[in-house]
Amino acid sequence: MHPINNLIFHCVLSVLLLFGALLPFCEASGKKPNRLEHPASAADRGATMRVLWTVSAYHVGKGGMWGETEAKSMLFKPLDINTSSITFDGQTCHDVIFKSEIVDAAQYLGEKYQTTPQTLGFEEKTLEVIKTNCFLPGFSEYMRLMDERLIVPINGVFFVFEPAVNY
Repeated sequence: MHPINNLIFHCVLSVLLLFGALLPFCEASGKKPNRLEHPASAADRGATMRVLWTVSAYHVGKGGMWGETEAKSMLFKPLDINTSSITFDGQTCHDVIFKSEIVDAAQYLGEKYQTTPQTLGFEEKTLEVIKTNCFLPGFSEYMRLMDERLIVPINGVFFVFEPAVNY
């Protein structure tokens, strides 16, 4: 069997056997999977899943440093997060500490960003605010909705990250 066909065969077999988790030798081709590990809550009994978030939408805030052109250029960019790092737009924070709290969505968005949940495209009464020690713009404090979407404010633009779950 040709070496490339052999590598492809082993990668496909690994994916099938491990339900989507690629073995390290599959990454030898230089084409690493662009996914992240998102730990499930304690209620899920410690199970984990592989997730990739991508920028799917944006809302330009009032008085933002960025406009439509800059915001549109961020669409479909991937976000990788695991238990100790965040990687976005070619930069990575390591040794990240995550702290979260549930807040009243309208009050938090009104006080912090002078906006509303409806303006950002959701109707939830509460949201999870995640605070970190990450230096990347928007990731020192971002939000998670009940459906697992993330809202990350960068330069006056609220970017919506959609999760793609691979079990």
